[in-house]
Amino acid sequence: MTAEDRPGAVVVLGMFVAARYPDLLPAAAARGLRVLGVDEDSPFARHYDDARRADPGHPMAPIAELAWHEGTDRAGVIDTVSGWAAAYDVRGVLVFGEGFVETGAVLADLLGLPGPGLRAGRVCRNKLLQRRYLAEWSPRSRLLPTADAADWTTFPAVLKPLDGQASAGVSRVGSAGELAAALARPGFAAPMLLEELVPGPEVSVEALVHDGRVRFTGITGKLTNEDSGRFFVELGHTVPDVALTAAQQAAVRAVNEQVLRRLDFRDGVAHAEYRVTPEGVVRLMEIAARPAGDSIITLYGLATGEPMEPAMLAVALGEGVSYPEPVRWARQKYVPHTPGVLTGMRADGLGVPVTWLRERWFFPAVRPAPDAGVRMIMMGRAKGDELGEIRSSADRSATYLIDAPTPAALDELTRSCDAAIRVETDPGERADG
Repeated sequence: MTAEDRPGAVVVLGMFVAARYPDLLPAAAARGLRVLGVDEDSPFARHYDDARRADPGHPMAPIAELAWHEGTDRAGVIDTVSGWAAAYDVRGVLVFGEGFVETGAVLADLLGLPGPGLRAGRVCRNKLLQRRYLAEWSPRSRLLPTADAADWTTFPAVLKPLDGQASAGVSRVGSAGELAAALARPGFAAPMLLEELVPGPEVSVEALVHDGRVRFTGITGKLTNEDSGRFFVELGHTVPDVALTAAQQAAVRAVNEQVLRRLDFRDGVAHAEYRVTPEGVVRLMEIAARPAGDSIITLYGLATGEPMEPAMLAVALGEGVSYPEPVRWARQKYVPHTPGVLTGMRADGLGVPVTWLRERWFFPAVRPAPDAGVRMIMMGRAKGDELGEIRSSADRSATYLIDAPTPAALDELTRSCDAAIRVETDPGERADG
């Protein structure tokens, strides 16, 4: 097959993480590009694959090729995509799965395609490297168990796995005694970072980068469960952020650009998390060389009126890109639950049905409207599942998406949703009987 005969294509790593973005495949099709997907072989991903094979109307149905590889199987991914490159004109690599971040950077470099770059790909996948490369903007930290924790005196502090994701294993320690107890727990073997707990509001920064220049920056407000316990699980996102002052937002944007320059970030989507102290100091929590998780990208579509997926595709193809500033406010919030076996979910009076993800295995497309409105209510678990304490993102169950023309209207709608939506559990039963 000659080069002219090969159809254009884009490789998507973490294919079914992208399933929450139903505008992605249409954006590729509009450019005449086939989508070649790679994902880790898990029950979750297999359910998506079964659903899209069974339903021609499924948003993921148009995937042209699909391969199963673990994120750490760099050789396997490269070998598979190299084979595809003989049949397709591969023009870009999009990474959605965190485990594929470094592999995606290497793959783009190997194929001579736009990408974040080898330094950015490596550093963004390792929290210790982030602390060392980006020390100017980072809290003080120490690697455990390599270093001695006995003389650490700054409390409260945070313990986090070196290569973790989705807030798993991240916890607060309030004293030297709590730290010693945490380090003595059975199974403590993986490298951990011990670092200062930075006070102040937390935000994430979504950046579209082309040729080393930031073409769009959005600041997303965050809500976590840290005030009710020792964990740091994200329970809400607001686009654009409403907590920081204009001066604080300018400081966050400036630091984010400096961080991206230090990483020599070339082309792609960056998702960084920062805290702003009461003194106005911006501190980096972490940075990822991939789009934001949860439904943050969808929130930008609601807030701006334009889906972000085509812009993300453009930077992956190495094209100049523009994306509008928000003109509305949008929010995602996760619904609390009482630990127990899931029996149902109620959302009375909101005018939007509950989508049970595990019955259909795709996210509905959502669009803004002039008035404030509930755009999606979703249960991500199945009846009969046992719901426990929320210690990581995987422990969450239900969520809703809303948008409004003003922050006040958004807050009012949030109160209505919080009052109406209930996750029903049986605390007296366990899934194992």
